[in-house]
Amino acid sequence: MTKTIDTLVDDIYQLVDQGTKKPDQEALFALGSTVMDAVRRQLWMGTAESKPRLRMSNIGKPCSRSLWYDINGDDQAEDFSPQTRLKFMIGDIVEALLIYLAKEAGHEVTEQQAEIEMDGIKGHIDCVIDGELVDIKSASSYSMKKFKNGTLPDDDPFGYISQISGYGNALGKSRGTFLAFDKSSGELATYTHSQLENTKMKIAEIKTAVSQVDPPDRAFATVKDRQSGKQKLGVNCSYCSHKQTCWEELDVKFRSGRPVFLVPGEEASAPTF
Repeated sequence: MTKTIDTLVDDIYQLVDQGTKKPDQEALFALGSTVMDAVRRQLWMGTAESKPRLRMSNIGKPCSRSLWYDINGDDQAEDFSPQTRLKFMIGDIVEALLIYLAKEAGHEVTEQQAEIEMDGIKGHIDCVIDGELVDIKSASSYSMKKFKNGTLPDDDPFGYISQISGYGNALGKSRGTFLAFDKSSGELATYTHSQLENTKMKIAEIKTAVSQVDPPDRAFATVKDRQSGKQKLGVNCSYCSHKQTCWEELDVKFRSGRPVFLVPGEEASAPTF
């Protein structure tokens, strides 16, 4: 009986729970090789300098101003922290493991890391499982709820919908499925998104935005800091590597070991769309 992606999570759970008497040795070695590549990429290749470019994985950034700085340069841009690089590394390892488990659970996995291109923008898909485009994500318990409840389109700070839409449009697919892994609990969930964006239009808009002489307006307003009564950066801006250049003057306070970025002035600056 041909399996479908609808049973993917349960099939992986069953495999992990019961195991298999005859593991595919070739698949195991392939898993090991992929994990080694993931570690190598983050430890060595990740530190190599390369010119930033538009990719399917970044065209969905919710702030085109941040993307403008990515492409055009920012002397004050923050480098990835060791913690962030470790998160990327673990994400790559999780992806490799889940693809291996999907195969062992009897699902057809094809097109691993296949390159796609649309209007000069390239990307690499994770894989196709049982004929369905699949993008694998490692998530916090909070973010996991978006995949479980199907609310990702309502709160998509990393542009996942635009990313999978680009892959789907390039492959001629009408939908794309996320396979999400909860880094805290080990839970798996799938979410299939059936309303893909118009990627050609998105690419045209982004190319226009990043080709301007000056960066676009900020996409996010500041929020009120209850403790000081001042304005501070919201979540999106706080995690942006270009915040020092974008906001120019920031007063950094640490609370419970976490930074809070206070902005001079009393009024919140409204976003421009």
